[in-house]
Amino acid sequence: MYDTAIIGGGASGLAAAIMAARRGKSVLLLERLPRVGKKILSTGNGRCNITNAQISPENYHGTDASFSKEALSKFPVSETMAFFASLGLPLWEGENGKLYPKSLQATSVLDLMRLELTRLGVAETVDTNIVSLSKKGDGFLLKSEDGRSFSSKNVICAFGGKAAPSMGTDGAGYSLLTKMGHKLIKPLPSLCQLKTENPMRALKGVKHEGEAAIYIDGKAVRTTKGEILFTDYGISGPPVFNLSRMASEGISTGRKVTVSLNLMPEYTEDGIFAMLRKRRQALPHLDGESFLYGMLPKLLGREVLKRAKNDRELAYLLHSFPLTVSGVMPWANAQVTAGGIDTKDVNPQTMESRLVPGLYLIGELLDVDGDCGGYNLQWAWSSAYMAANAI
Repeated sequence: MYDTAIIGGGASGLAAAIMAARRGKSVLLLERLPRVGKKILSTGNGRCNITNAQISPENYHGTDASFSKEALSKFPVSETMAFFASLGLPLWEGENGKLYPKSLQATSVLDLMRLELTRLGVAETVDTNIVSLSKKGDGFLLKSEDGRSFSSKNVICAFGGKAAPSMGTDGAGYSLLTKMGHKLIKPLPSLCQLKTENPMRALKGVKHEGEAAIYIDGKAVRTTKGEILFTDYGISGPPVFNLSRMASEGISTGRKVTVSLNLMPEYTEDGIFAMLRKRRQALPHLDGESFLYGMLPKLLGREVLKRAKNDRELAYLLHSFPLTVSGVMPWANAQVTAGGIDTKDVNPQTMESRLVPGLYLIGELLDVDGDCGGYNLQWAWSSAYMAANAI
């Protein structure tokens, strides 16, 4: 019997395995795919955005928005940096506080974590889909789809949510926990692109720095900044990703979801109007579709001009370009899951189930999700630490 069995060889599972083994525990790591860490390789566009220097509890969401505070305070960014330094992986800070491996290769992260697992003697079993989890005496009995059985004193569930099912996270593991009494908050796609009514297909591939604000039934919910990407189905980019959780929730409950794009956030609407008037006077030769040359990407400028009858309307559109959201992209496009196992039945100081002693829940499977930019991986490391330390 192992001291700890970990279901799921993603970011949180790998970290928990290393942390528990370093504390002298015998660890069994169980992964349903042929190899651990597949999702890590895709993060940060293949560079692995390990964490963010600007981590704050305000960057995390869920039914209980305060649940993540304890783990983030006990295992903050400084501890994450020290943990990876102990593996031989220095970090480098990029834009907006994003921290990456110095190599800028996600493979470096996975390779060094796997080497540490080997050094510590962690037992790793792949192609193993756990379909049954039950209490047996002072421990647990785990059974795989192909009939194999494993026993352990403690179990850490780290099997992720439903985002990116091709990476092995399709939500199938939720049932292991609901059968043991845990409640599931409806999982929804998050950190994904938004589909809009009458998408501006001519703008496909156009990028522009600005602000995006989301409204649910006409009420402003959140505003984010960054590079907005126009697509043939709607909009994308980091600021849009950070609004997608609210869009998913709104659409799933039948509410009207709209997004307003501020294409010139450094100005007020009146300031834009005054600037447009001066521009017409100073540059009378810029007329028609050339009027916004140099202010916006050419195609975007043309699209805005087509919709404005006069400079007052043009100022409004540059400040508050309205889009009606018709949906979010599917699970295959989502980077993370909003919703998951209800945190009310999990101790935030240990990640241990309040219903089943010895059972620990970490990472994305919980109803905790972070913003785009390394926040979700930080949650993986912090929650893994809390469970391993408690065990």
